[in-house]
Amino acid sequence: MNKKTKVRILWYLSFLVIFLIVWTILHFAFKNLESPYKGMISGGISALLAPRIKEYETQSGKQVQLKWFF
Repeated sequence: MNKKTKVRILWYLSFLVIFLIVWTILHFAFKNLESPYKGMISGGISALLAPRIKEYETQSGKQVQLKWFF
């Protein structure tokens, strides 16, 4: 497995963890909110908070990096 594949797997896992945390918070905070709305809100917030995959060129070659919002 190359480095870019490992970074992409880590990105998907971090997105999933953020999605589940936000969905759980919405589930317990708003009992009357229906599941499709919870999913859409959780997906939008997760897309904003999830890391971005950046590729940049250095003297030693291409580097792959996860860039967080924080």
